[in-house]
Amino acid sequence: MKRHAAIGIFLLSIICLAGGLHPSMAQNAGSPGDAPYPVQLAVGEVFDACNSGQIVCPAKGPICDDPKVATPVDLPGGLGFKGVAPGTTLCSAGSAVGPRRVFRFTVH
Repeated sequence: MKRHAAIGIFLLSIICLAGGLHPSMAQNAGSPGDAPYPVQLAVGEVFDACNSGQIVCPAKGPICDDPKVATPVDLPGGLGFKGVAPGTTLCSAGSAVGPRRVFRFTVH
């Protein structure tokens, strides 16, 4: 009986491993939540990240790829991002739970 269980577990492991390596599975591995969250801002406008529902606050370690386009700011409710000049940049912040959340800011 133990031998049959061991063989079953071994075969199940091989099937799971082979399925995980299939290229079509890898393309669909990410969830929609992994994509940068798009945000449109005017110059001087502020996006309240904590009240957006996209991140669990208190957020930590906010960064922007191009601080000439958008920059992190402190708001009464927590973290925000301010549009500085026209352009597009990625910004992110560490969530109180889970991974960092990435935002794609387009400032006009």
